[in-house]
Amino acid sequence: MKKDQNKKSQAATTTRNFLAFVLVVVILGSTAGFYYGLQVIKDYSLEVTHTTADASASATNIDQLSQLKQQLTDRQALVAKAENLFAKPGTYQTQALKDISKYASEAGVTISSIDSSSPDSSTGQAPAISNYSEVITLQSPVSFAKLLRFLDAIEGNLPKMQITGIAIDRPSSPSGDQVATDKITITVAVR
Repeated sequence: MKKDQNKKSQAATTTRNFLAFVLVVVILGSTAGFYYGLQVIKDYSLEVTHTTADASASATNIDQLSQLKQQLTDRQALVAKAENLFAKPGTYQTQALKDISKYASEAGVTISSIDSSSPDSSTGQAPAISNYSEVITLQSPVSFAKLLRFLDAIEGNLPKMQITGIAIDRPSSPSGDQVATDKITITVAVR
């Protein structure tokens, strides 16, 4: 009986040791599994954070691109106007003569003569832009108010024309706002 009890005691001890070993393995396995799962979740969380940040940046970029597209559309009129600032070399003279004659008739002044000259290369501007000159003579005397209206119209013209030389004097027999003018030099920007 003592042998039976000894055998049973030994079997119980072996079973207890085996169960304790299995319990330790299960605890270690659970801890390792939990740690591995935590690392997987952290990596996935980091990936989701990066994806979210990229999506936000893409949305911001899309908004900025939409705004730029709208600004370009809004400024098309300005681009067209900028293109009209300069006359074309082949048509500048015809256009300038037509505009000068139109402004003269609108202002009520009479043109005596118009002379054209070659490009002014001493302007220091970019080589693609040349300045051609038109020298006009008005019939004198002319009303100062009409002369100012004419000069203002010339300065506001597209393609750009600029008064670069003018001489104004009192006529020999002054009357009201009458002035005598000499040659008026008008520069036409050509590209």
